[in-house]
Amino acid sequence: MSQKDREPAGPAGAETSTALKDVIGFRLRRLQNLFQSHWQRSIEDGAISVSQVQGGVLLLIEENPGVSQIALAGLLKIEAPTLLQSLRPLIKKGLVARQRSEADSRAFALSLTPLGQRVAEWVRAWTPAQEADFLLDLGPKERERLLTLLEKAIRSGERALDRRAQRIGPEGVPEPKPTGRTEDVR
Repeated sequence: MSQKDREPAGPAGAETSTALKDVIGFRLRRLQNLFQSHWQRSIEDGAISVSQVQGGVLLLIEENPGVSQIALAGLLKIEAPTLLQSLRPLIKKGLVARQRSEADSRAFALSLTPLGQRVAEWVRAWTPAQEADFLLDLGPKERERLLTLLEKAIRSGERALDRRAQRIGPEGVPEPKPTGRTEDVR
């Protein structure tokens, strides 16, 4: 049935979203968007302007002074160009210093500036209250369970990506290589 042949859903305002209620990826993305919005609205009241990801970057640099950009990207499990999107504003704001590594002149060592240290301390102190406000409807055991389930889902997702990279199906059976023909499209 084509889009034109379908009956209208009903009067304006009667639309539903039940098609997405069981789509985990959509729900996770929605939660992440809400979390980011809450972070930004909460932080707008203060003089510090860092995104949630940038706050995490500051905390990791604080924990690992002198870390290389490549190693930091590895800790975040992201590609180096993606890290640079968050890192550049932190350098521009004077929160992070980037210097050639003494051990490897091709690499950059990252450290917090004194201002960056103060912001990292603020992020570390402020984040628990922000998360508690955002997850107010969850009790301590539910929050602990949520973290456990998220970690388990992350590990499962990482294994799934590894299987995709190796073209191995969920049952461990190698998948056929696509030929580029239209019958290969699933």
